[in-house]
Amino acid sequence: MGFLPEKGNARFNFIVGTLNGGIFAFGTAFLDPTTVLPIFIRHFTTSDTLVGLASSLHRAGWHLPQLFVAGYLERRARRLPVYRQANLMRMSLIWTTVLLLAWYGLERPGLVLSSFLILYGIASLFGGPAGNAYTDIVGRSLPRSHTGLFYASRSFLGGILSILAGILVKYFLDTENGYDFPVNYVMIFALGAGMMSLGIGCFCLVREPEGEMSTTSRNALQVIRGIPQLLRRDRNFARFLLVQILASGIGFSLPFYVVLAQETFYISESTVGFFLAIQTIGAAIFNIIWGRLSLNYGNHRVVLFAVLGVALIPCMALILSNQANWLSHASEWIIAASFSPIFLLIGGTTTGIFIGFKSYLLDIAPAERRPTYIGITNTVLGIGSLYPIFGGVLADLVHLQGVFALSAATVLVGFWLCFYMKASDY
Repeated sequence: MGFLPEKGNARFNFIVGTLNGGIFAFGTAFLDPTTVLPIFIRHFTTSDTLVGLASSLHRAGWHLPQLFVAGYLERRARRLPVYRQANLMRMSLIWTTVLLLAWYGLERPGLVLSSFLILYGIASLFGGPAGNAYTDIVGRSLPRSHTGLFYASRSFLGGILSILAGILVKYFLDTENGYDFPVNYVMIFALGAGMMSLGIGCFCLVREPEGEMSTTSRNALQVIRGIPQLLRRDRNFARFLLVQILASGIGFSLPFYVVLAQETFYISESTVGFFLAIQTIGAAIFNIIWGRLSLNYGNHRVVLFAVLGVALIPCMALILSNQANWLSHASEWIIAASFSPIFLLIGGTTTGIFIGFKSYLLDIAPAERRPTYIGITNTVLGIGSLYPIFGGVLADLVHLQGVFALSAATVLVGFWLCFYMKASDY
């Protein structure tokens, strides 16, 4: 089996889609919800709940609306126009947040924070229809044998480019380089929005074939009412959804690893760029593993090992937090090195979860109902994307250690349930 599909539209779409994924991931690294956004929000508030909210908006907005557009997409022969229109609105709102930060970042911080959360949240909602359309286009444009490798290739290129994003973030956040707040974040977010826009433009070049259309007209309410029957009929899909909900338990703690490093171990703000670089190096390295694993052993195996890796992250944070008395007196580079395995695994397992779950879903979803399967899956993930808010509330009430323990327990149960999912095939 070759690395690229055979010549023709499938090969062209593989290449264009890989460029789209790499460039878009480069852009989103500048607004990373694990490293950049938590520290940005900390400029306006000390509330862990709002830190968790910002992280949730990034994920939940993209996932939650997808079920509600599934019926509409099933009746369309082509999904690319939906992708274009939704992303036009999405990027317009993100660019607006950049302008507001530039104009009022110092003068009206309350306005900037509230506007950022509202506009960024709405922009993420427009990402939902675009995401459903995108996944279905991939499903109909590429041979099933290459979808796992396709997602791995995109993420590998994005990881390589995002190392540069980490270097640039570190540069702009280092006060010695002359970029004070809010100019430093204006530069970071503008670079992010620019690269995201360019990546979206690449995917608009995809040669989308006409796909199968559902013969049954379903509105959003009918799709929702049909979910229980669908899950009873497809038990493996139901187990797949449950594993995703539990694996998403990492979201309880995901925004707070960098908060732990800054507030307990007193690392400088510019070290966030180093963590982002480590995170993207992890994505690049692990993508090679995920791609080969998918190609040679199937996507179920990718899901299994990615969820195991996710479970290790909060366990390592618990170990570090218990060594705070000793590590807090160490040099900043020793502390940064101690946190590096956490961010390495965050990068590596995030791409593993994305590659494994997306590809496994395309393996098991019937072609004519694919938008509904995608919509249900991503809406469930949207519910899981709200976990950082609850993690923030818990952190405000008790301590970060409780949040890490909750994440570890939830994900470990998800790992156990992975063994009850059927092995995928194509």
